[in-house]
Amino acid sequence: MIKIFFILFFPLFVFSKTFTLTYFPLETYLINKIAKNELKNREISRKYTDTFVQLPKSEISRLANAKVFFHLGLDIEKEYAEILLKQNPNIIVVDLSLNVKKIDNNPYIWTDPLNLRIIAKNMYDTFVKYDKSKENYYKVNYQNFLDEIDQTFLKIKLKLDKSEIESIYVFDDYWEYFAKRFVIKTIHREKRYLNISEIPQLIEFSKEKNINKLLSTNEENKDFIISLTNNLNIKAVESDIFDDKWQTNLLELAQNITK
Repeated sequence: MIKIFFILFFPLFVFSKTFTLTYFPLETYLINKIAKNELKNREISRKYTDTFVQLPKSEISRLANAKVFFHLGLDIEKEYAEILLKQNPNIIVVDLSLNVKKIDNNPYIWTDPLNLRIIAKNMYDTFVKYDKSKENYYKVNYQNFLDEIDQTFLKIKLKLDKSEIESIYVFDDYWEYFAKRFVIKTIHREKRYLNISEIPQLIEFSKEKNINKLLSTNEENKDFIISLTNNLNIKAVESDIFDDKWQTNLLELAQNITK
């Protein structure tokens, strides 16, 4: 009778006794901000890629044993979620982008520090729902994470408020949430070489809009970057939004675009 009572009232699962799943390291870093050592996590990919990789059946089976799959709502993650659910209908899929106001066709919500507050709330609610016995533990970590997010936001805002940056060239839409939050206009450039006839007008436009930076990923074609920066006399800034150290990445981004 005692054993039956224990089973009936034991939490649905205890994170420290099972494991969770994320798609790439940034998500692991985020959930560990609240869960700390109370879970064991596996990743589908050791580095972010938007290219779907067909996993061996044995690997799918191993990953599908997770109790929870946390993801940020990226299309590639939704594909894997469907596969995991087919393998294990009981796996709990948590979209951490829930309740975030999104830009059309742009899922990169975490570049806005304040969106991290919503993501943190989604994580906290999940941990408490399925492991209520450690609610106080999660709450302390959650509050600490919110403080960290707020401090990061304020540091970035102070840095940008002191600068004269209003617009910046970009090749991709990775930084739209960051730009929108801090009122920076992104001007998209095609990934191609400039024609000689374009250069004078672009130089004049850059001066008029006070644009002196080109924002790109560290995997971008360097030839395009060199062509644009040399011809327009601007500087290139690299930023990897998929890096797992989200705070350091955003602080460095603010620092580099205001130099």
